Amino acid sequence: MKTLHPHLRVLTLAGVLAAAPSWAAPSLPNFQTTDSNGDGMISLEEFAVQGGLAKAFREGDANRDNQLNPDEYTKAIANNDRMKAGKFAHDAMITAKVKALLLKDSTVKGLDVNVETHDGTVQLSGWVNTPAQIVQAERIALNVEGVKTVRNDLLVKR
Repeated sequence: MKTLHPHLRVLTLAGVLAAAPSWAAPSLPNFQTTDSNGDGMISLEEFAVQGGLAKAFREGDANRDNQLNPDEYTKAIANNDRMKAGKFAHDAMITAKVKALLLKDSTVKGLDVNVETHDGTVQLSGWVNTPAQIVQAERIALNVEGVKTVRNDLLVKR
């Protein structure tokens, strides 16, 4: 297995860690705010309106009554934050891997290529010198584990 140049490893790690503070903030408001109808319970609809994931709701619903009491809501928030952080971390790792491979590639020389990932979709943007570099950058991104699709918005410099 090939190893990355030490500078590329540092850049990759820095990119992932730069986003870490956003993981720490809770994604949902307190129980009273989420309980929009004031019935003392939170439905899946109320949870989802605040950005909650259905899977986190189901895992938090200990008694399986399709409602969350305050204790269940606390568990559901923790599950929700963990799931969202996991998705974000996965996307950040994909971005870092694609960027590192683009920088390493002698054809692309990816310094002017921006890489963003959301839910496994990689977006490439920026400027390259030739159409062949556009094709190569997309090929590199598609071969990274976890990439579902590539949106290639690269442009050739004139």
